[in-house]
Amino acid sequence: MKLTVKDLFDIPLLKNFKLVAGEGGLSRPVEQPDILDFEFVQGVQMSRKDIFDKNSMILTSLLFAKDDHNLICEAVRKLYELNVSCMAYKPVLVKELPKEAIDYANAHNFPILEFGGDEFFEDIIFEVNRALEEGDDLEALEKDFNNIMDQELTPKEEFRISKKINPDFKRFMKVVAIKDKTSSEEIFTQVKKLRSSGRISKKAALCKYRDCYLLFLSQDVNEPSRFDALLTDIFIASDMEKDNVHCGVSSIKTSNEYFGKIVREAYWACNVAVLEDVSMKSYADLGIYRLIIPELHSQNLQNYMYEYLLPLGDEKPELFETACKYVLARGDLDATAEEMFCHVNTIRYRLGRLQSLLDPTSNDKEFHENLFMAIRIYLLSQFL
Repeated sequence: MKLTVKDLFDIPLLKNFKLVAGEGGLSRPVEQPDILDFEFVQGVQMSRKDIFDKNSMILTSLLFAKDDHNLICEAVRKLYELNVSCMAYKPVLVKELPKEAIDYANAHNFPILEFGGDEFFEDIIFEVNRALEEGDDLEALEKDFNNIMDQELTPKEEFRISKKINPDFKRFMKVVAIKDKTSSEEIFTQVKKLRSSGRISKKAALCKYRDCYLLFLSQDVNEPSRFDALLTDIFIASDMEKDNVHCGVSSIKTSNEYFGKIVREAYWACNVAVLEDVSMKSYADLGIYRLIIPELHSQNLQNYMYEYLLPLGDEKPELFETACKYVLARGDLDATAEEMFCHVNTIRYRLGRLQSLLDPTSNDKEFHENLFMAIRIYLLSQFL
């Protein structure tokens, strides 16, 4: 995961940086920091065209323009043409940027940042590089989690991944998968907050997988109350609101034997929480989903779902949507009607149409069993 200019403000040392121009370019990627000193001094020839690498964050004191502020606009234009990410300057020698430079940056969505505290260039470079390394670590772990989800690793190999995440993990572990209800990228900022808390970081870690985050909790003993207290501490320390997220909670297991199992449990419990639009769902409470989830990759299961729902095709979207809402409402006609903004008799009529199309020879009980199984397979398959 690469940083963007917007992500720079989440680095504690850079939190007081001020955006002075180019707000439309906050999504520009940042791949490395660099320093601008004399490169744009008049009469100094740059040794090569791409003296600054693409997607660089450029730090400068504007020393080259201390005697001629007009050079700043030319520098901004050159940096933009070199595809650097942004320019951050310290207003020591130049207190205010020329209007032409500001206008150019705004017109081309080229971010210019100002910082004026006690930050040293070397410290800024160190912190940005560390944030980049953390992002690379998260990307590498996503590949490991793919293998875990596909059950392609032995318990020993899965355990090695747990040690890669946090070598200080305790014997017993619980996993909480988290999806933000608005934007999963917001949770990424909590990684830094979690790691900055020494008391918590020895017992927990937060990693990204697809569009959710996996929160690992560990304790020396298998006491659910301790895990609950640790989870509460983490939500408080990271400013995460439980009402703003979907959470899936695994069982408590020993990490050396069941690390992969509890990762899968948390991930799928979170997906069910999304489907049912609830804040938290434990794997132990998933009911029939626990029979379906381990076999989702099964061709027999997929064939059953496809063949059963095939008569609906693409021509009957209202019937298919009704079937999904009805299953998620656990067969509650009133709740389904309210969710679809129609009369309960309309839902009854559509269910009758569904039965005549999908299960014309079955009785009502058989129809409901078959429909619920096929729709649940379909809904869960969206997360494969």
